[in-house]
Amino acid sequence: MKSFYLENHNAFMRYLETPQEGPVIVYLPAISFSAVASFFEVVTHPDMPRHRALLVDYLGSGASDHPNGFDYSLEGHAACIAALLDGAACRGATVMGHSMGGSVAIHLATTRPDLVGNLIVGEGNVTAGGGGLVRQIVAHDEAAFVEKAFPKMQAEIFARARDGDVIGIRRNNVWKHISAMGLYRNAQALNNVPDSMLDHLMALPMKRTFVYGEKTLPAASDAVGPDTPLPELLRANGVNVEVVPGAGHGQMFDNLDGFVDMLAKVAF
Repeated sequence: MKSFYLENHNAFMRYLETPQEGPVIVYLPAISFSAVASFFEVVTHPDMPRHRALLVDYLGSGASDHPNGFDYSLEGHAACIAALLDGAACRGATVMGHSMGGSVAIHLATTRPDLVGNLIVGEGNVTAGGGGLVRQIVAHDEAAFVEKAFPKMQAEIFARARDGDVIGIRRNNVWKHISAMGLYRNAQALNNVPDSMLDHLMALPMKRTFVYGEKTLPAASDAVGPDTPLPELLRANGVNVEVVPGAGHGQMFDNLDGFVDMLAKVAF
């Protein structure tokens, strides 16, 4: 993996960059996930067109450093991604953000539209409240989560992984060495998504796509959630809508082939 030094945080952000030529796709993972664990099978899939891929680990997760002075806000993560893309001479990239990565990507596109030519949001949080995991985390205060709740959560995840539970295996793989403080503050950021987020997504000038899993696609206005706005509202504001067949929120984990088919269609 490559390292990028963030002077204002005295920390290294790490990312995997493929050597292929062609269009650039920046991959941003879910809350405190590793980009490689999330997207490597997507990038290397035989049906995925060749492209220059940057799989970025946020500060506090994956292979990146865990600076205690970082605020772990969506704005903070977006600023770090912008600095990395400036350093990598990327302009007008396709940015694929899954879950929290979609929220970070919207912030990035809003504050640095020169860096984002094509925005793809996979059930990113666009309103406040967070999903079940976020609510579980923010039910504690930060100290209680870091000192007690997170170790208990890790033990439960390990037990689920040992018993063969798919989600348990996934979370055990990526959360074993993350910053507990970073996870908590990431969850707080998602729980407190600003009211302007959805408006920003609908007003952005670049090509935009919002991706749902078939199992999490809201059928009516009373079924919308923080990461599943009403599709008709998005379409009415020029946002393309795509659905990954047979998938839930996990999307590329739930249906890799379907996710790749979708991404190959909208990213190039």
